[in-house]
Amino acid sequence: MLIVDTHNDALLELRDPRSGLTDETHHISIEKLRCGGVSMMTFAAFSSQPERYGSMLHMGAKGVDDFYALLDLHQDTLLQALCPQDVYRAQSAGRIAAMLSVEGGDVLEGDLHILHLWHRLGLRMFGLCWSRSNEICACCLEQKDFGLTDFGREVVLECDRLGIIIDLSHASDNTFWQTAELSAHGPCASHSCARALCPDQPRNLTDEMLTDLGCRGGYVGVNFCHNFLVGGGYPDDHLATIEDVVRHIEHMAEFAGVQSVGLGSDFDGISRVPVGLEDCSQFPAIADALLRRGWKEADVRGVMGENFLRYWSSVLHKAAR
Repeated sequence: MLIVDTHNDALLELRDPRSGLTDETHHISIEKLRCGGVSMMTFAAFSSQPERYGSMLHMGAKGVDDFYALLDLHQDTLLQALCPQDVYRAQSAGRIAAMLSVEGGDVLEGDLHILHLWHRLGLRMFGLCWSRSNEICACCLEQKDFGLTDFGREVVLECDRLGIIIDLSHASDNTFWQTAELSAHGPCASHSCARALCPDQPRNLTDEMLTDLGCRGGYVGVNFCHNFLVGGGYPDDHLATIEDVVRHIEHMAEFAGVQSVGLGSDFDGISRVPVGLEDCSQFPAIADALLRRGWKEADVRGVMGENFLRYWSSVLHKAAR
């Protein structure tokens, strides 16, 4: 069974890129990836804390460089994924595919040429923003939701042309709807949950968003973050569990369609993980939980990885026309 995770923050948590993914205290390590039978991980180069590296561009570049350091260090285990066929190629070779994404369109610093450069460096998924607004769009925490800027519209269209997946996980409601209308591709939220189950979490998608995403052939990966799974109204000591993850998967499948739902853990970017999903070695537990609830095996395979690869293929196909 293919297991694909469409978002993690392992690059941000690397204390020493020369040591690679060997720290077993983290959610993601080479050993845990192998134990979990993971087929592909999407590694996000984070770019929204300029105080750490002097500029958004420098921080994004550091993440990209760290990504390639991992590929070099773990060349017997990791294989860069530039298209879905690379995932199958990695699986056949007993290796794990690694896709490069950027979380935070701040990395462009208002210059579309930087997007072209990142694409040449292997960028295949682009998060328009993180939890702060930028030159591209408003984020989900923005009190005044101005949606896409003129530059943001240029970015969306250029991503479409290059075949880069546009990630709306941190985007505002207006940004979501405007991008959905403008882009040739179905919306993607690589690591989000259902707002109907946690109404106090603006990071999650509404039922209307999920329905539109499904109708347009989009994709949403369930996030394992405690707050996005159980929201407010619970005691501080309440722990989210794997059943909460399944609850969100089932809700999103109800509105978006089972073919549009997958996994977007946010591992190594969240402090509280669900009981039963403490790290990436436990991904198969989701498949087991869905099967116990009477899911068809074909639908479970879709959620675990095939849905995303089908979505990615559709993005590349439309870009090539």
